[in-house]
Amino acid sequence: MKKATLTMLYLLMILSAVFCLAGCKTRTDEMVDLETYTTKQMNKTKKKVIKCMNEQDKEGLKKLFSKDAQKHIEDLDGKLDQLIGAFNGNKIESVYNKEPAFKGSEQTQPLHIYGDYTLKLSNGKKYILFINICDMDDDYQEKRGLFQLSLLAFSDEEIPENFRRNTTVDDYGIFVYTLEEAQNQ
Repeated sequence: MKKATLTMLYLLMILSAVFCLAGCKTRTDEMVDLETYTTKQMNKTKKKVIKCMNEQDKEGLKKLFSKDAQKHIEDLDGKLDQLIGAFNGNKIESVYNKEPAFKGSEQTQPLHIYGDYTLKLSNGKKYILFINICDMDDDYQEKRGLFQLSLLAFSDEEIPENFRRNTTVDDYGIFVYTLEEAQNQ
């Protein structure tokens, strides 16, 4: 009887270990899931931002910003006008991007996602757009949403050698840089 009990105990221990190991995700699996998630979230946000810019929908663009960012961005309406005006009525025809980057995780919130895009306009020019969003923050729901848009009204090839954006990736705001301003830095 003891032998049968011990054998059954060993068998149960082996089965429970197998189920525990099979149920655990590796760090690599978690990172792949998070990368997939952040890519989907940034793609949704990018599409909304581009749609609002093409339709010159200032109010729609404003609504994409988190409630917290709306409170902290000085002269939000004026900066939205400047951003939309930088396109001089040209439409964004195509968008090229690198994979978005992120900081944080579902466990260590907030989760900030950063996108870097090259925009091709209807007039043939290329601009660079940086989109920063806070996607998850269970403790501060008002921080969820867009919190920074930075537009370089010139292409990668035209960036002056000494050009530096005057923002960090975590600053609230809308920042528009023209080639003339960038050359005079």
